[in-house]
Amino acid sequence: MIIHPLILPGTFLRTYTLLKESQWWSKEQLEEYQLLQLKKLFNHAYENVPYYTEIFKKLKLKPKEIQSLQDLQKLPYLSKEIVRKNLNNLKAANYPEHKFQYLSTGGSTGQPLRFYIEKGVWLSQLLAYGKIQNDWAGRSLLDKSVNIRGYKIPFEYELFGRSLVLSSFYMNDKYLPLFIKKIRKLKPKHILGYPSAITTLAVYMKQNDLEVFPSIKSIVSYAETLYEGQRDIIEETFQCRVYNQYSLRETVAFGIPCEHSNYFHMFPEFGIIEIIDKDGKPVTKEDGIGEIVGTGFHNYIFPFIRYRTGDLGVYTAKKCQCGRNYPLLKRIEGRSQEFMVSKSKQLVPLTGIYGLVVTCSPNVKECQLYQDTEGEIILNIVKTQKYSNADSQTIKKNFQKRFGTEFKLTICQVDQIPQTKRGKHRFLIQKLPIEFTY
Repeated sequence: MIIHPLILPGTFLRTYTLLKESQWWSKEQLEEYQLLQLKKLFNHAYENVPYYTEIFKKLKLKPKEIQSLQDLQKLPYLSKEIVRKNLNNLKAANYPEHKFQYLSTGGSTGQPLRFYIEKGVWLSQLLAYGKIQNDWAGRSLLDKSVNIRGYKIPFEYELFGRSLVLSSFYMNDKYLPLFIKKIRKLKPKHILGYPSAITTLAVYMKQNDLEVFPSIKSIVSYAETLYEGQRDIIEETFQCRVYNQYSLRETVAFGIPCEHSNYFHMFPEFGIIEIIDKDGKPVTKEDGIGEIVGTGFHNYIFPFIRYRTGDLGVYTAKKCQCGRNYPLLKRIEGRSQEFMVSKSKQLVPLTGIYGLVVTCSPNVKECQLYQDTEGEIILNIVKTQKYSNADSQTIKKNFQKRFGTEFKLTICQVDQIPQTKRGKHRFLIQKLPIEFTY
């Protein structure tokens, strides 16, 4: 393993050793561990974090009164707006200034959120969870791999040539033949990266009838919502399973699928997650959709307690056949801004919609939805030379079959789909204000 200068080997090994053992703990053992971590976090926040000191005082609450996991609900939610207004008051006073590392979210759906992490510790712990994900996906750090992410140059080799980094900014007809040639030469076992970029690669190979990479054993996607249509295209093209990841830079939740199912296994060692409805009440109905609220155990320097992520998850009380006693989420529906608004003002998730376009119309390279009027959707597409009016009719027919008269669809042909500053793709540009009713 190559040691990054900001990685603390001791922190990494302690976290990874815990996870290897705790993944097989009983439900009671995991809850006992979570309660212990929660008490430690509350004591620290009360004594050292000005914002939470004030919150506890206002509530006339002492950390010693926290005796169960349910007592977490005695504290109010933490919103992004509160974080922005209390940037300094959320910093732990018992940490020296050189330990603070400034970080921000991408802001792809709005204003970036700025906060702090503990230098070295944050990355080391996160890599331990990443190592567990690799274990579940059957991937070794010594395996050759391709990583597709927002990179400043078209490609570069890392880990002494065992890892090929491809830039999502250059996933186009000009560079894809070169990228495919390099992938064939490397013979990697795994492809990692943004699902939109991996999908672009898969679509290009299908449209050009290119032979798949026989060495590929798994696909690991991260940093974006993976839509079912994308999963179908990727798995069909590369003939292997996609392992996606749910995590936030704010360090409040981490979830991955296991060897047996695509449900997100939400690591209780990472923190406590809640799924809440519009009234802030827990979602307990099977397949109920609610906002994900996270309390992280790994960022004492800038604690996020009952943090409203803005992400929407699908609740399930089921237990996975893998035997791990982790809480599960059936799906991550994305953020509230990743819903379409129908003519009757219903909020429609993007689940399955990607497949209505790309899967059923093989002459579409890329696509993006745009909405600024209720019940009206603009579909921007990048077409191949074989694209014809028949493709447009097929797409419109699919939409009408799925949604009836709830949406008027307009198809526009564009030269390219714009990317975010980090090289990601947003499948929906939503200009309408969304008030999610869960």
